[in-house]
Amino acid sequence: MSASPLTPPSAQEVHVWQWDIDACGSDFDRYWVLLCAQERERAGNFRFELHCRRYVAARGQLRQILGRYLARAPQTIALEYGPEGKPFCTSQPAEWTICFNLSHSESTAALAVSNGFEVGIDVEHVRPIEESMPLQVLSAREREQFDALPATERQAVFFETWARKEASLKALGTGFVLPAEHFEFDLSIHGDTTPCLVGGEATEASRWRIRALPPGAPCAGAVAARRTGWSIVHMN
Repeated sequence: MSASPLTPPSAQEVHVWQWDIDACGSDFDRYWVLLCAQERERAGNFRFELHCRRYVAARGQLRQILGRYLARAPQTIALEYGPEGKPFCTSQPAEWTICFNLSHSESTAALAVSNGFEVGIDVEHVRPIEESMPLQVLSAREREQFDALPATERQAVFFETWARKEASLKALGTGFVLPAEHFEFDLSIHGDTTPCLVGGEATEASRWRIRALPPGAPCAGAVAARRTGWSIVHMN
C-alpha cells in the first residue's frame, strides 16, 4: 500500500481494504511501535505468538490507513471504544465523521471506512461447522431453510449468513450481544441483500443494506450499514 494521502469516501461509498496479515509478519517491529499502550497490552495477552503477530499486523495496518485519511502519523491516531467495544477515532477534524470497522479471521484482514454513517464488516474463515454453530447463529426460520439445503451447500451458506449477521451487528456496535434472530435473512439469496426482518420489523429491515465481499477461499465476507444507496469501493 502506498503512503499517499487518501480522500475520504463520499456519503454514498464505503472504502474496503483487504490484506493478508501473515504476509506482513516481517514488519512486526514496525507495526508494534505504532500501537498505543492498550493495544500492546492486549497483544501481550494472546496465548499463541501467531495470534499476537496477527493482531499487531492488523492494528498496525489499520493505523497506517487511518493516518493516510487524516494526514496524521499512525501512532498519533487516538482511538476510543463504545460500550460494546467498537473502536472509533477521536483525532479527526471536527467537521469530519469518518467511521470504520476492522475484521480479521485467520490470515485475512478487512477494513471498512465510511463517512457520516456507521458501518460494519466481517470476514469468516470457512471451516467445518460445529454442531452448536447453527443454533448460535441462525434464527428458527433460518434453521429450517438451512436444514433443507443439500449437504454440499451448507458450509458456504452458513458462513455467508454468519458474515452478514456479524457485519450488521458490528454496524450497530453490539456484536452478538443481541440474539441471533435480531437480523434475519433469506438464505436462498446470495451476494448483496437486505434483511427480511430486523428486531422482528420489516420496516426497519428495509433501511439496511448488506454488500457481499468478493467470494474467495477460504473466507466469506460482508459489509453492512443502516443506510440505502451506498456501494463498495475496493482499495489497495
